[in-house]
Amino acid sequence: MSPGVAVQRPDVPNFAHALNHTWHMGRTGRSAEALEQVHQLLEQARAAGDDRGIAGCLTQIGWFCLQLGHAEQGIDSAKAARDMWARLRKPGGEAHAGAIYAWLLVELSLVDEGFAEASTAVGLAEIVDNPAILAFALNAKAVALMYGRQDQLVGPLLRRSLALVAGTDDLSAQALYATNLAFSQVSLAEAAENEGRLEEGRTWREQALVNNDLAIKVAETCGDKWALRTALCNGAEYYALLGREDVALSYLARWEEVIGTVGLREHVHYLYTRGELLTRMGRLGEALEFCELAVELAEASSHVDHQVNTLRRLSDVHEALGNHAEALQLYKRFHTAYQRQMGEVIRRRAQLLEMQLETSKLRVRAAALEEQVGQDPLTGLPNRRSFDAAFAQLQGSRFCLAIADLDHFKAINDQYSHVVGDAVLQRVAIILTGLGRQMRAFRLGGEEFALLFPGLELNAAAAVAEAVRGELERADLTDLAPRLKLTASIGVASSAGGPATELMTVADRRLYRAKALGRNRVVSNDLADDISMSA
Repeated sequence: MSPGVAVQRPDVPNFAHALNHTWHMGRTGRSAEALEQVHQLLEQARAAGDDRGIAGCLTQIGWFCLQLGHAEQGIDSAKAARDMWARLRKPGGEAHAGAIYAWLLVELSLVDEGFAEASTAVGLAEIVDNPAILAFALNAKAVALMYGRQDQLVGPLLRRSLALVAGTDDLSAQALYATNLAFSQVSLAEAAENEGRLEEGRTWREQALVNNDLAIKVAETCGDKWALRTALCNGAEYYALLGREDVALSYLARWEEVIGTVGLREHVHYLYTRGELLTRMGRLGEALEFCELAVELAEASSHVDHQVNTLRRLSDVHEALGNHAEALQLYKRFHTAYQRQMGEVIRRRAQLLEMQLETSKLRVRAAALEEQVGQDPLTGLPNRRSFDAAFAQLQGSRFCLAIADLDHFKAINDQYSHVVGDAVLQRVAIILTGLGRQMRAFRLGGEEFALLFPGLELNAAAAVAEAVRGELERADLTDLAPRLKLTASIGVASSAGGPATELMTVADRRLYRAKALGRNRVVSNDLADDISMSA
């Protein structure tokens, strides 16, 4: 069943069943048929004035269009579904439709916009008690990162998606996330090999083959023909790159045996994959035939991305055949299509400018929802609202407070990107949670965190804060960005059992003193020689 799209209609009890049935059709390779039926359901929902039914139908239309390679047709439906779920105050449906919308934006080469939408969807999904919705939103964010060539950040998101659906009956989701994880690992292999780290590249490729084969097995088990075709084509490409043309051919033969209607995206993918494989094998005549079919199919559609990809591959075949004039002519067509593709991106981005104000409002709403549940959506830590409540409960008792601020965090964002900055904050949250036996950690905002130490004396709290500082300094963040290092400055104060109204002021003062003394240290009193550790 689709996460977040089931619709309960007491007046028409069969409607929810019909909508779930169309979703199942899409999960079993009948997306074209499902799309036709869900359009009929949409008309029924509109005639009945059923907003939840309309939102559910529009969500599915967006997804089926993505599966079939009709991103332009699906994006308006996905956005309308997201907005309608928001008006209905259903964050689960909003997160699910928003994730589909994000993926469609990425398909249309609007990667930055897609990443922003996916991040909003993840924030909404974090506050919904539905692991399937969160897994799907995390997957959409991972897809945006893959297209943005930030593959080192993709693995943790997809592994979390897989963990969320592990042991459930949502095998289609498991196949999808494993397929995408394998794709990102191949990209990591290529990056490592380009830098001369051949052994690392081979390790990544081996992991990719394991995950992709797992995706194939799971897709076959649940009958998800769309996921199966995608994984089989990807597997053929992976084995071809390793020189295993025999295995690659067997994967494509299995692709041909999968019954059901084949969407545009799947068909073009298969044709140019086979063309590339045949080119590697020296069977250039056959390769030419398949690449010409791919170009013909792509040019009959309005999908400029397909046209660019297929023209480039056909040009490569003619070059291998020694048909340099034809190759040059195709390359010129490829260049024209590429320019047209860039123009389409600009046009789409201009259209989205009108939506940005609305998107900002959605993010404000997501933040408001976050405040209601008391959890920071990025790190998963309790937020400022939760801190204020916990702090108030400790008033009059003996406890300590520490304020921790990450040093030079703006430079991390500026040098490595906000994507890496977000990943750093998530890593900090993991470290703080792991050291949480004697303290409670909260994210106050930005790069600032609060630590509460109920019942601890000042020296004991300062010792725990020092352990936090040391763990942050020792953290290996090179998987996020080369040579990335992190330190923190921490100010600690004690309530001493008395009034705690000035505690924040004292902790803040000591934090700023720690920074003034050179950063990467803990300050727990106002004496001139109070420095726990210096870098």
